[in-house]
Amino acid sequence: MRKSFFKGDLEKYHDYVHDSKSNGENFTTISVGLSRKIRYKNGQQFKFFGTKNNKQFVEGAFLTPMVIREIDKYIEENGIPDKLDKVDVQQFNFDKIIDEVRSTKKKPIVGIDINSCYWRTAHLLGYISDDLYQRGLTTAKKKGLLVAIGCLNKLPMYKEYENGVCVHRWQDFEYHSKYSPFYWQIINHTHEIMLECFHLMRDNFYMFLTDCVFVDVKAMNVAKNFLMEKGYNVKHHIIDFQKYDGKRLVWWDNKDQRMKGIYASNRDINLTYNAWKISKGASIDAPLT
Repeated sequence: MRKSFFKGDLEKYHDYVHDSKSNGENFTTISVGLSRKIRYKNGQQFKFFGTKNNKQFVEGAFLTPMVIREIDKYIEENGIPDKLDKVDVQQFNFDKIIDEVRSTKKKPIVGIDINSCYWRTAHLLGYISDDLYQRGLTTAKKKGLLVAIGCLNKLPMYKEYENGVCVHRWQDFEYHSKYSPFYWQIINHTHEIMLECFHLMRDNFYMFLTDCVFVDVKAMNVAKNFLMEKGYNVKHHIIDFQKYDGKRLVWWDNKDQRMKGIYASNRDINLTYNAWKISKGASIDAPLT
């Protein structure tokens, strides 16, 4: 039976690897994101996570193994879902944005954020239990929840050492093929909701950035009600578009009191929407505008 012990951050990990190599030991390392493990031939396993750099400390990353356990339980009962294609999680309604940027009468734009979006989506899809969902909300920061969901799309790297020398390295594609379908189901479910929101309010919709939609003030309540009906809690803030040069879009964020920007070219939501609409056929309702 393997005995597992937490030994500290990644600096400690490098110290242990260095000492184990110098001592000519037989061991295997497993690297996934900011997580590391060292497995020794005697059955001991040492775990490491994060760094002393506060910017890399993730509150709530402890949820990651809990998510994996609950996904394993889901697989036992329901199997592995289909792996869906990668989708663009940031898309833009350029005609609407350009009209606003060029306007001499600027108007506020409302950004409507979905709270803990991917965490909530995992819960809505039945991938995590009520207990784990609530624990995540009460004990973890936003980044920790994202890390816990993001772990489902990781590709672990293994290195095997004999007498302190690395003799074999490989990636665990079996792990990836087992868990990544859940990640892409979550991403695609959220993306689908964004397209439905765009469909609902075409002429009042500017863009979506992962889990936040940006609409005219007059459409704010419609967008908020739509998202809440989908099972999400939301909050909102105000932005003002400043410029778009065909590549980079810049706006003033009133919540954070600073300029923000993103490279937006070649991510026209209308192209994605048209393909989505064809795939849905007559099963979608007419938009409001």
